[in-house]
Amino acid sequence: MNIKINQNALKKIENAAVGPIIGKKTEQSIIRATREAQQKMIQDFENHPVTQEIDSGPEGYNQSGTLGGYGNLYSFIGFEEGMDPLAVIRRLLKKALTIRAIPSNHKSMIMQFEVTLPSKEDLFNATPMPWQSGRSWAEGIERGISGLGNYINRTSFSSRSGEGVQTKNRIRGGQFRNTKYLSAILVELQKNIYKFIQ
Repeated sequence: MNIKINQNALKKIENAAVGPIIGKKTEQSIIRATREAQQKMIQDFENHPVTQEIDSGPEGYNQSGTLGGYGNLYSFIGFEEGMDPLAVIRRLLKKALTIRAIPSNHKSMIMQFEVTLPSKEDLFNATPMPWQSGRSWAEGIERGISGLGNYINRTSFSSRSGEGVQTKNRIRGGQFRNTKYLSAILVELQKNIYKFIQ
């Protein structure tokens, strides 16, 4: 069975070479593989150090290493105290994937399937910075977030999260350490769909 994945749009799985007799079995296999891969994707997300660190709230520690071990992402990014910034991501990742067989010529030995997957653009658009419109904190995890040198991890009434503040002057060296996050999880989703079909 040959599966071609559209790497650009992250939204299609197509061109599964099958015989007409086993077409239904192949369709069921693709459905099962897609659902298994989705469950694996959700596990990858929940087990990711960035997810676990943000889940820990403003009193967590920097287990992702993005801040060089100082403070935590929740207070550094500036989420409001009590906010659940991961809820929207969980909702998008758990959304049922649409799997559709595309009719082909009855003489053809090719059956095509289209599977709608979450895109990183959708996830980035759903995760705006709490203090700067037009930017995504999830994308910032991968590309970098400025301000680490001005960040103090301490309890403050002026802090959004209650545990971190930004000073006007730079007080330490070091830079934010980018790490692969949602984009890597989505790439792995595609690989797993292909692998689980085999």
